Amino acid sequence: MPLINRHLAVVSLLLLGASAPAQEPPRVRELTRRRVTLARSTAGTPVELHIAPDYLTTLEFDSPVERTGVRLGDGEGRFALFEVGTRLVTLKPAGDLRPGERVLLTVPFADDRVPAGAVFTLVMHDSEVDVQVQVTRLPRTAEAVQAELDEVRAACASKEAELEALRARGTVEGPVGMLLSGLLDFTGVAIMEAKSTLQSGDGLYASTSVFSYQGHGWAALSVEVKNTGSVPWAPAKARLSLANGGRARVLPARMKGARIEPGATALVVVEVEGMDRPQGATLQLELRDTVGARRLFFPSLVF
Repeated sequence: MPLINRHLAVVSLLLLGASAPAQEPPRVRELTRRRVTLARSTAGTPVELHIAPDYLTTLEFDSPVERTGVRLGDGEGRFALFEVGTRLVTLKPAGDLRPGERVLLTVPFADDRVPAGAVFTLVMHDSEVDVQVQVTRLPRTAEAVQAELDEVRAACASKEAELEALRARGTVEGPVGMLLSGLLDFTGVAIMEAKSTLQSGDGLYASTSVFSYQGHGWAALSVEVKNTGSVPWAPAKARLSLANGGRARVLPARMKGARIEPGATALVVVEVEGMDRPQGATLQLELRDTVGARRLFFPSLVF
């Protein structure tokens, strides 16, 4: 090859090398493992996590997660993997997020401890990615435990008072027990036929009027119910409310047998205790079975 041609070849190669774009070396991120501690005082404050394409980020919680309540902000479809387990959340972005973009991840817990959930912001980072994040909740403070204990003690005291009242009734049965418990005194028991609108339906029929029994601090209602349907019926509860509105009281409905067979009749008794009602007020009474499929309804009742 002539000397001139050699020089031209060398120059051409140099020019080609200068014009070729330099290839950017593959980005290398440091894989980090983190511990995140949640406290009542920081509840609701998002914790920033670093994510990256081709890398899995796994969050491990020390408490069960309410799986159906986990939300991934507006990042749906932008993650190649997003799985939620009982105590794990695993995700992997499908590609880079836009500069400055942040995706919100909300994770509620399944128990009733505080904080009730955790909030994270997922962002891209040039030099690192969180591959494993252990999330723990701070144990309850002594003040929180004491407050909960006080609530439990108050509830127990209330139940103990109710239990004492039941014991006073149940220690001695019959008329003597009623006398000793104060349920029966010199005023006696007032028995009257309540003014009621008889109602039938769902294969049930009130074969008698509703009678009321009222003593010192207590009252009870009784009615004979006939089962005109084809299957047995057992009243489980009664709902008693003011006819003009208001919250209904749910009361136990009792009878001698376990159920009323088709064609049979039984006496159903409802004890009314502590209901605040104006004298002569019109009430509504509803007798239901355990599932509420069949009921006997009295739309107007005065006693």
